[in-house]
Amino acid sequence: MNDAQPVRNGPVRLCHARINAFDGHRFGMVSGEGHRYWLKPAVGCLLQPAVGDCVLVSLAGDEGFILSVLERGQAQVGELRIAGDLRVSLPSGALSIEARDGLALNAGPTLAVQAHAVTSLVDQAQVVCGNLRISGERADSCWLERHDNSLHQHQQVIRHRAEYGDSRRHVQGHEELSAGSVRQRVSKDFSLRGETVDLLSQVSVTLRGPRINLG
Repeated sequence: MNDAQPVRNGPVRLCHARINAFDGHRFGMVSGEGHRYWLKPAVGCLLQPAVGDCVLVSLAGDEGFILSVLERGQAQVGELRIAGDLRVSLPSGALSIEARDGLALNAGPTLAVQAHAVTSLVDQAQVVCGNLRISGERADSCWLERHDNSLHQHQQVIRHRAEYGDSRRHVQGHEELSAGSVRQRVSKDFSLRGETVDLLSQVSVTLRGPRINLG
């Protein structure tokens, strides 16, 4: 077990003080009676003090702590600082965070989110990442318009089915199809045009129809 630091016994008094200096670890301040002190913020003083702030301090002799910030000396960004790890636990109820001008989150090396259900409602969203992996049992997406651009694309599907109202595909370079068997059914007309057309078969070629025109 770690050895605890002894607590100095004696009368403790509270007073207000104005911070006028900071050395990187302690804050210099002047009390209302004109006494000068160099004190550190208490663990429970979440709002980080700054030069010019009016603070509440507890004193036991020449030692003490900054308990809280009572008044800011000037308009500035507030900082809540806690040394070490922090866990916020709500055995019951919900946690709500509201920010008028936005919310910035810097999680360092890792951000882990675990929830039974996640709902996100945004007007615009942008995700930039080096590698993205998504896995699950089922994925559904619905868009009025969608554009996909990629330099290389690879898909591996056990069974694929696609239904289109109208489809047009343009391949600028070479396209090759390899399949065990191919069957195409066209209700009305089928056209095949090219500078050269080669039809190669190892067994037979069959053309059936009421009328066949060649040439």
